[in-house]
Amino acid sequence: MKRAEKIIKLAVRSLLQHKLRAALSILGVICGVTAVLAMLSIGEGAKREALSQIEQLGTRNIYLKAVALTEVQEIRARERLSRGLSLYDRNRIVQGCVAVQGVACIKELPASVIGMVREVSPQIVACSSNYGQVQNISVSYGRFIGDQDVERKNRVCVVGWDVASSLGPDGKLGSHLRMEDNLFRIVGVLKRQHFKEDKSSVVSVRDYNQMIFIPLGTEGELVQGTYERGMRSNGGLTELVIQVRQTEQVLGAARVIKRLMEVSHGGVEDFQMVVPQELLRQSKKTQRTFNVVLGSIACISLLVGGIGIMNIMLATVSERTREIGIRRAVGAAREHIMIQFLAESVLLTLAGGIVGVAGGILGVWLITAMAGWKTAITIWSIILSLLMSTFVGIFFGIYPAYHAAKMDPIAALRHE
Repeated sequence: MKRAEKIIKLAVRSLLQHKLRAALSILGVICGVTAVLAMLSIGEGAKREALSQIEQLGTRNIYLKAVALTEVQEIRARERLSRGLSLYDRNRIVQGCVAVQGVACIKELPASVIGMVREVSPQIVACSSNYGQVQNISVSYGRFIGDQDVERKNRVCVVGWDVASSLGPDGKLGSHLRMEDNLFRIVGVLKRQHFKEDKSSVVSVRDYNQMIFIPLGTEGELVQGTYERGMRSNGGLTELVIQVRQTEQVLGAARVIKRLMEVSHGGVEDFQMVVPQELLRQSKKTQRTFNVVLGSIACISLLVGGIGIMNIMLATVSERTREIGIRRAVGAAREHIMIQFLAESVLLTLAGGIVGVAGGILGVWLITAMAGWKTAITIWSIILSLLMSTFVGIFFGIYPAYHAAKMDPIAALRHE
């Protein structure tokens, strides 16, 4: 133990005697560690953002979304008697797939709200009574749309947090909201949702803060005389949300549902199926590949730094030939010389790793502040960066240390 401490002290003393050279030799390691930490943090942030958005959709849910058709596709759909997304599809799915626990549906409406204090354009949708339960929507005040509201076609509505705020005093429970020429009574206000729009995301998440929900069946008077492209009058639903009983049944249920829809729609592709669980699996697989690519690029910087360390250590060994001869003459074994120079190499790269971690943290902070990217620094990424710098020190320090240890003591003493 005392011998190891002595060797480390000798290594530290030697490095302090050559401060400028030591500082220059670790620049490559600093840049490499900074790049490794920054890239891992950017990759981790991107992964968390994608996974968060996918998980918001629900890993037990399957989405069927209506697709807008061209004129040629519309003619083909009518020939094959395709109804578009409709309540008929919902009933077929419930009856035809035993793994389905429930099916919720919504219909987007091209209506406008009168009386907004602030300029907000809320999205108005008619929904089934189980939509809030399937989507796990939380209500801050009041309640969500109920079964009786749908059955009796009650003119009630549930508003998002931003919509309620923009309405001012009229956004409270019991107030009436005018949409087109109809009044709807507010029976619920949704909890504020953390929402960040990401156009590059693989999946679209609805912003409930700026939505208004009304019972399905009461939308007729709001859209009288209107015709949405791709939403045929005998169907007209925008989206079906299918909740499966168990997570492991999702992929099997998706295959059954797709077949049911193909038969029901006569092979017309007027719907799109989105399976969040499949997206989640693909996202994780893509992220692993992404991390490998980023890590490989960053490792190149570390390798360049390691080569610089090896060159500096070889030059140091050449300059300290006489010192090596003296140490051998007073009883130091070859392994002692080798351990000393290897320790110097590891201390250099470890110091560079620590400075690189600090630089990486600063770089990640600047990226988040200036570019607005979501990043995440994890403990394992810091540990990995330090371990890689230590490994570089050991790997590239072995040859200079071996070169110093194999010197002939007599020839070393004669060296000028």
